[in-house]
Amino acid sequence: MTTILIVDDSEIDRAVLKNILASFYNVIEADSGYAALDILNNPALKIDGLIIDINMPGLSGFEVLSLLDKSKHSGMMILLISSEAKKDNIIRAANFGASGFFKKPYDSKQILSKLKSIFAKKVLAASMLKGTVSDKELKATILYADKLRRVYLTYLKSEKKNDDLYIHVTEIVHIMLENYFATKAPKDLTPEGIEIISRAAYFYDIGRMIVSHEKFKVYSQSEIDDIPETHTIAGADFVGVNSSPSVAYFVKVCSDICMHHHERYDGRGMPHGLKSSINNIYTQMCAIAIEFCINFFSAEEISAAEFNMAMNTILEDKDAFRPDVIELLKNSQDDILACYT
Repeated sequence: MTTILIVDDSEIDRAVLKNILASFYNVIEADSGYAALDILNNPALKIDGLIIDINMPGLSGFEVLSLLDKSKHSGMMILLISSEAKKDNIIRAANFGASGFFKKPYDSKQILSKLKSIFAKKVLAASMLKGTVSDKELKATILYADKLRRVYLTYLKSEKKNDDLYIHVTEIVHIMLENYFATKAPKDLTPEGIEIISRAAYFYDIGRMIVSHEKFKVYSQSEIDDIPETHTIAGADFVGVNSSPSVAYFVKVCSDICMHHHERYDGRGMPHGLKSSINNIYTQMCAIAIEFCINFFSAEEISAAEFNMAMNTILEDKDAFRPDVIELLKNSQDDILACYT
């Protein structure tokens, strides 16, 4: 059975949360940050999930997370207990790999639904690492993505727009992923993963459908201060509504892309100001593909010269993107030109 550690200095709040979880999970309790570290550092115990209060006497929740042995607990689910999810806390939580917040008083349905979704995504992500995504899961993902696309196309048509840019972004991301797979052979990427991630990239801006009253145009990551952040959060929430385990990997990747495609490598992006490699490489591939496509496909002619011009535009604001992602796009030139000429 999945084991969850609850850390809270309030005995009553621990009891309430344990009562919610006990029918579905093996629950261990700790009444302080120090007690939590003793449990987490015990090699005889395997903790699958940690639910920890941010504000505790002695060691706070964030201090406990900073002292964790990351090599031992890299796959552990982390959720934080907080009275309110302030922006500073959200950024710090993201830096520690936390999956979100719970507020007091607890909503039992919300807690159980969130935990079920998180653990389902971890199971599918683990199978992706082993290259064991089943045909059934891949087919379910393709069907869901197609349905989602039809919904989005209906919205775009109502706005008198087409999906050319989203198709181009999908194709560029697919080319970059194939080259990344061929040159780096990362353990967390498989041919099935390439298909799923590139399909997810199509929906990076789907949140604009939810907050359609916000009208803005984006040409560059350098214009980040002029972009409302609500569409990123709305998109992630909208995609995340589907909690089916068979599409969990797609939902996770797509939600990340929706939420973080306006993050910058230098930490000046939004909505969370994620810096460096905290924002995962696949989301950064999508971000650079967006900027590249806006410049490359606006030209009258597709050519090596236009490719170089689009790359030069990106390099003018090189702090917006990971250096290895910039290099990956640059090295994909021949494949991109072969695809479009």
